[in-house]
Amino acid sequence: MSSSSVSKLLLLEKLNPSYIAPADIPEECQSLIIPAAGHSYRDDAEAEILSQHIDFGPFSLWIHDIWAKKNFVLCPCIPSQMWSLHGIYEDSLHFEDPAAPSYLLEEKEFNFFNLPKGLHRIPIAEGKKILSIHINIEQDVLKNMVEEFPSLEILANKVPTGAGPINAHPYHSNLVCDFLVEKILSCRYEPKRAYPFLFRACIDLLRNIAAQETMASQPLMSQSVLNAGKIHRLFNYLQVHPFVKHTLVQLGYIFKASGKQLAFEFKQHFALTIHEYMHMCRMMHIYDLLQKANTPAEEIASISEYPNVTNMLMQLRDYYACIRSATYQ
Repeated sequence: MSSSSVSKLLLLEKLNPSYIAPADIPEECQSLIIPAAGHSYRDDAEAEILSQHIDFGPFSLWIHDIWAKKNFVLCPCIPSQMWSLHGIYEDSLHFEDPAAPSYLLEEKEFNFFNLPKGLHRIPIAEGKKILSIHINIEQDVLKNMVEEFPSLEILANKVPTGAGPINAHPYHSNLVCDFLVEKILSCRYEPKRAYPFLFRACIDLLRNIAAQETMASQPLMSQSVLNAGKIHRLFNYLQVHPFVKHTLVQLGYIFKASGKQLAFEFKQHFALTIHEYMHMCRMMHIYDLLQKANTPAEEIASISEYPNVTNMLMQLRDYYACIRSATYQ
């Protein structure tokens, strides 16, 4: 890309953000808008950029949709040193930093970056469409969250060797990550209802990345590779049957395999146990039904196989009423 390409500033964090009204965003972008987020938008000769931001207190969530009309250089600006879990979708980019080696940001991969204060450079070629999602957090805050979410400890204790990715190898946007990102992007609840839902989705995304880090030294067994199709069908089956509390024996019967083997291969592929995934899907589905308020809670509890409404709501509150989320509730 030519060195004369136009440079465009993109703030990866804002200490005092200012937003525009969703009504001021063009109609063709309206379907992308998350009502609970703050929005900024720009459109000029080189690019169209829609940014969405939610500050949860312990961390912030940013989503950038970028359309390149011409070649340009995106210049992410970091106001102060921070850690950032960054995922990219729809295309790949090349991250350039004068203080660190250049780095390829591959589509459907996540990296945990140690980002120093300053400007960075990402050349973007004409015609590219990029979806960038990142969760910004300080290391001390991440360490404080370990008490509530112990599995995050492996990320909190990472020791950066300098600017750039903290991880030795990129993390995969597996089907669990894809599922969580889709839930974030499609969340249309009003802010008070959206914050607990989105906060938990971000936590579960961080937890999956932490689980991938924990499993990094475990090779994907050949049998897991051979059975990938069956494991993906199992994943989709559980997603569309969130109310059923299956046992491993039942799942083994349905998928004509050992329940124990299904459990092992599921975790190998998705860095999450079958029971954790079933619980995640059930909590999301119940939360959604309760927001719509057109199904009695007693009926939801009954079809969800809970003994009563109280038991169901206790589990739901336990899942979504995270201690750290008290900063915005």
